[in-house]
Amino acid sequence: MAFEVRKHSKEEFYDIFSTWLDNHQFPRIHKDVLPENVFVCFKEEIPIYCIWTYFTDSKLMWIAWPASNKNVNHKKRIGGMEVLLEHVKNYAKRKGIMTLFTTSNTDSVINSLTSVGFEIGDTNVNHMVMAL
Repeated sequence: MAFEVRKHSKEEFYDIFSTWLDNHQFPRIHKDVLPENVFVCFKEEIPIYCIWTYFTDSKLMWIAWPASNKNVNHKKRIGGMEVLLEHVKNYAKRKGIMTLFTTSNTDSVINSLTSVGFEIGDTNVNHMVMAL
């Protein structure tokens, strides 16, 4: 069965996303930090991947916080991240975005990103974060 991507509100998806983060032993992302919508990839009506998109006041969109449903066998998820990224890429084009930006240190995510056209940017760059 094919993959399907749907946009969901933060309210609809936050609890599922948080469970996924917990299952991966990733830190939770505070709900107020997330944008109002998330793209979710489904296989057979089961959510398997998600990614959040941030718009800026320019032609750049930041995509962040990719996560997967570890309760679904990895073999059933193969190809789903690429379908999700292609969908987000096409959505961004329709919105007039010129550049998509993200970071990752995870080989499987990097492989998915490069397979849909992302290029490696800066390397050995440390993130600087300030919580206010």
